[in-house]
Amino acid sequence: MHVMTKVGVGAVGAVTLSLGLIAPAAYADSAPGPGDVVGVGSDTVQYALDFMADGDPSGNTGYNQLGNINRIFNFDATADANARLAYGNGGAAGACAPGTGTGQGTGTQTTTNTSTPCVQNSTIVLRAGTLPVRRPNGSGDGTTAIKGSTKVNYTRASSAQGAALGATFDSVQLGTDRLAMLTASTTNAPALSAAQLKLIYLCTATHWNDASLQPAAGASADTIIPVLPQNGSGTRKSFLADIGVTEAQIAANGGCTKVGEENDPTIPSQFATPQDVITPMSNPRLLMWQGKDSTGAANGFGGYFHDPSCKFGDTTTNPAACAPSAQVLSPAVTEVLTGTPTDGGALYKDDRALYVYFRDADINSVKAFQPGSPLNWVRTLFYDPCAPNPIATCTGPGNIYGPAGAPYIASGPGQIEIQQAGITPAYVFTPSGP
Repeated sequence: MHVMTKVGVGAVGAVTLSLGLIAPAAYADSAPGPGDVVGVGSDTVQYALDFMADGDPSGNTGYNQLGNINRIFNFDATADANARLAYGNGGAAGACAPGTGTGQGTGTQTTTNTSTPCVQNSTIVLRAGTLPVRRPNGSGDGTTAIKGSTKVNYTRASSAQGAALGATFDSVQLGTDRLAMLTASTTNAPALSAAQLKLIYLCTATHWNDASLQPAAGASADTIIPVLPQNGSGTRKSFLADIGVTEAQIAANGGCTKVGEENDPTIPSQFATPQDVITPMSNPRLLMWQGKDSTGAANGFGGYFHDPSCKFGDTTTNPAACAPSAQVLSPAVTEVLTGTPTDGGALYKDDRALYVYFRDADINSVKAFQPGSPLNWVRTLFYDPCAPNPIATCTGPGNIYGPAGAPYIASGPGQIEIQQAGITPAYVFTPSGP
């Protein structure tokens, strides 16, 4: 990282002249250099890679803390470290200022547009010395980014992207994630099957006591508020496939569905009747909010997400609310992981694979990732295959790794960081997919 310090103008000139150096360009944040590895994509997967790159609050170190010259830059899906969606002037609905909203190509306009929600569309510098670009948010955006630019080395995905990427890309599964329905702690929502969710998200069943849901006695007459993750989200793709609904059907369903940032447990509280809100959410992400790892045990640092209204370091303006121990966010929500739907179907939940995708050509690149190591960045971080090494030099279970051993993601430290992000580790390499 660049560290800028204040020195006198004369001192700056003296240093520059004596060393024959040109001062580096300044950025709002440190930008990746030519030897660094850049990843984008899924919100669901981002914290596992964040921890793997830079360590976690429990003191487990990440790859970038090992003293290597070249680093991992794992750009989060949103500009907020709490994974919230930033909104423009129009909020979730209304008139969107130029450059906000979901409509592409609206940033150069001089009038408002009506695309919703009015997301801020934050930008990042993917490589030092290059122009800012829109931050890829979600598995679909990550796929588009890696296909469209060699500035991106890998992309995270919470749904299979092999069909979209083609045979020139490979993947490693880093773990599994349970997708389930999030509700407020006090809710009118019963345990729901995939078939019942299909009726709800098609706007065929719009009230909890609609006959098509085969409601239990005393079911609420309130209007159901079904929320989907943003377009391009792998969670959205997985969920709609699970319940048998297409994007075309959502577009034509009469508008009962709402849109929010994926894996945001504050979504129910954003509506007037939170007890009527349902949305699919990653259980590992909820575990992070609750201060647990993938086993359900305390993760060592408590709830990861903290009150963003408190100024960092200020415990005097509002000492009760902004004391460090009081800042942990604990939304009044739960996931429906038990119960029997009234239609006799299985309770909806989906144990899905989480992936990292990279170019097949990078596996056999002869460019070393770090000085003094023969390994390229893929073999260092994600996949170090045995072949074409002779079997005598292979290591790991089933002799699947080359002589350098497990890549960082499959090593002990990498597996701990995945677990700390609430994800159940499960390492699998898949060429050309899935």
